[in-house]
Amino acid sequence: MTSPAPQETDILCENCGYMLNGLPPSGRCPECGDEIDLSVSQRLRKPPLWEDIGDPRPKWLRFFLTTAQIIFRPTRFFRGSTSRGSIELAQRFAHIHWLISSLLLGIAAWAHWDWYERDVNRFTPLPAWARWVMFLALPIGTYLAITLTIRLAARLTAWEAAYRGYRLPHGVVLRALYYHAAHFLPVALIALITCGGFNLLQRTGQLLFTAGTAYLYLLCGEVVVAAGYLFNTYWIGMRNLMYANR
Repeated sequence: MTSPAPQETDILCENCGYMLNGLPPSGRCPECGDEIDLSVSQRLRKPPLWEDIGDPRPKWLRFFLTTAQIIFRPTRFFRGSTSRGSIELAQRFAHIHWLISSLLLGIAAWAHWDWYERDVNRFTPLPAWARWVMFLALPIGTYLAITLTIRLAARLTAWEAAYRGYRLPHGVVLRALYYHAAHFLPVALIALITCGGFNLLQRTGQLLFTAGTAYLYLLCGEVVVAAGYLFNTYWIGMRNLMYANR
């Protein structure tokens, strides 16, 4: 049987996860030799820039800088950010990204569907009003799918972590997934460029009809890569927060 997960009040070594309860901050971890002070002080973990309301920079700039940190340096971000903090601010950050990504992914899906209707299903086209319904429904459906998936993923992650003896309570996992939302942006941008670009080139007659096969292969490859990218960045967040003490 796996050992029970440490309590949130337990002090863990940020480097190896060893229990440090009762040890002086001036000492070193008996397991790995890392400084205990790093695990208990504010030297290592601070709230994300997005949550720093005392920062003089405007909110939009703090949002942009936090997004850049998460996308380009995910390990450094999750290693240096707090695991316990304002869920409301983290949720607001996530919803902004989910809205942007859902819009981009919805337009990409519409461009793909429009190509299919025009070049593949051209003998039984849908009425014109259906195009506008799809254009509005796809971003909304994408947003709902993302939010529901994140909630389910948070529950399952917390359950599996408890089963395996890791300290990843639901609140910590949910907060991490809220900031992980920034990783949907590059996926959505690539999808829009691929689907929208192919649709535009087909409409202007710059591609042969047979190019559709290569486009579908490319799209399938991007789906696989995107799934791997999102999972890898998700695991980076979980791995760097399971020993966090604040």
